[in-house]
Amino acid sequence: MRKLLAINADDYGYSVPRNKGMVECFQEGAISGVTLMVNGVAAEDGARRAKEVGMPTGMHLNITEGHPIGKMSKTLTDDKGQFLGSFGFREALANGKIDLEEVKCEMQSQLDLFESLMGQKPSHVDGHQHAHLLPGICKIFGLVMKENGVRSTRCPYEDLEPGHVYSWTADAVKDLDSSFKEVVQQAANAKVVMKENNIWATERFLGLQTMGSDMTVERLQRQITRVFNSTGNDVITCELMVHPGYKTGMEGGCGDGPDDFSRSPQREHEMSILRCKDMLEFYHTQGIEIVSFEQCYSA
Repeated sequence: MRKLLAINADDYGYSVPRNKGMVECFQEGAISGVTLMVNGVAAEDGARRAKEVGMPTGMHLNITEGHPIGKMSKTLTDDKGQFLGSFGFREALANGKIDLEEVKCEMQSQLDLFESLMGQKPSHVDGHQHAHLLPGICKIFGLVMKENGVRSTRCPYEDLEPGHVYSWTADAVKDLDSSFKEVVQQAANAKVVMKENNIWATERFLGLQTMGSDMTVERLQRQITRVFNSTGNDVITCELMVHPGYKTGMEGGCGDGPDDFSRSPQREHEMSILRCKDMLEFYHTQGIEIVSFEQCYSA
């Protein structure tokens, strides 16, 4: 049985320190690729670094944070021209205040900019703050991906461990467990839409429960072991979503400055866990292949 694990680092292009950290992780075998935020202030720097080291790079579609790329964004932004934020966007969408044609335009604009930066279309696209899974957005996302020949995406249908107490966003999200359950349900619904558009996703997913200080060697190894022991298929594919990188200073973000998570030690904490000897030896002893999305898709 082949065990294929794509370790994908989100938010590439958010800042130069983050880019540097992710490239180091890739060169050490701690991650297998990244997804680029094209509206990040360090997107050009990130594209250059990725091409220099041959790092597999997808696109991290962002319609919730910072400034838009497209010219049609009236209902997607506030009076300062900034996206509405994760919760603001969801609230506006639920109240019917989002123009879905503007969403489609923004998606295409970000894909076009990615191609300009990287010299090719992305092999896979996922969504910042999982906005690509939202009802109504998911269908447009699937159609735009199909039109652009994008073959794979993220569907975070993760088996959540009962009783886990989350720490990294306890102040920002009072009921994080409920929020993650909603993401998993939306992912299950999105899987059907993606299949209709011939867009592939890994069979399994991990990462909701291991962000920032919630990432430990013991928890990662336990969850990865459970995933690869849960089926008798000849090939098992899984994505591990991670957020490593050096701490961002004042220069970073998507046009509206860096957030608290990027300026905290938690990104560097993830780097230390992912790069540690125990994790790298674990993959070897368990026969787990660290591969890109493209290699997963082609297996």
